[in-house]
Amino acid sequence: MKYKIVLRGMMIMEEANHGYFEEALSNFTKDFAYGGAIRHLADHGYTVDRIIKEFHYPISRESIEKIVNQHLAEQKKMRGFSDGIDTASKTGIE
Repeated sequence: MKYKIVLRGMMIMEEANHGYFEEALSNFTKDFAYGGAIRHLADHGYTVDRIIKEFHYPISRESIEKIVNQHLAEQKKMRGFSDGIDTASKTGIE
């Protein structure tokens, strides 16, 4: 979204970071409200489809997939460092 600002007769176009803030706030509220529950279900073997079918969370499939995928990637990374050896780099997980 662009805003026009007029200062002393000069028009200045300014790019607003409003969209960025709205997206960050939306991600934060979704994670706060549903993230913990979704990560818990993923830890217990629930797939994205099963979470959507059984729990009817009022967030998009894309948001649920993002939460699950990030959590599983973090879990894999943590397992790679669990014994003090960087095995994650050997498996190709970043």
